[in-house]
Amino acid sequence: MQGQRCILPGVPLAFVFQPEAAGRHGRIGWEGFEARVEIPPRLPFDVDAYARDPRAWRAPATLPSGTSHQRRVWQALTDIPVGETRSYGQIARAIDSSPRAVGQACRANPWPLLIPCHRVVPAGCGPAIGATGGYAGKLGGPLAAVKPALLRHEGGLPDSGTFLVKAE
Repeated sequence: MQGQRCILPGVPLAFVFQPEAAGRHGRIGWEGFEARVEIPPRLPFDVDAYARDPRAWRAPATLPSGTSHQRRVWQALTDIPVGETRSYGQIARAIDSSPRAVGQACRANPWPLLIPCHRVVPAGCGPAIGATGGYAGKLGGPLAAVKPALLRHEGGLPDSGTFLVKAE
């Protein structure tokens, strides 16, 4: 199968993925930032359908390889509904961890968009601040701009630039 490229509304980079016929390894990520990682043989949702309607997102049936802590974090991320967010602290309390460790696991997430680390934000984000925090270890540039764009697309960040953290 040849690689595929999906342009999402308001996202400054295209989402790209390329499974290989011989196995489960391929490229996945944001254009220019994709990595060679193990990806599911079938994506859990149609990425183009998600571009039209974020409610098409579905959690993957399996998680990527990682430490037990990373996998606990990634599982918690897949439980966040489309259009909602959780703080690093909320995730940490739910899995008996620390916010910093949750952030490190988010940064190590090899399956962007499939495991929605963009739905995790720093504590204190709110309408007065309008911040969403970093994305994939970046605080600026096109990769960092993906997070607020995805949150706007999913309804978790109004177009006005204000930001609302929804309660657990």
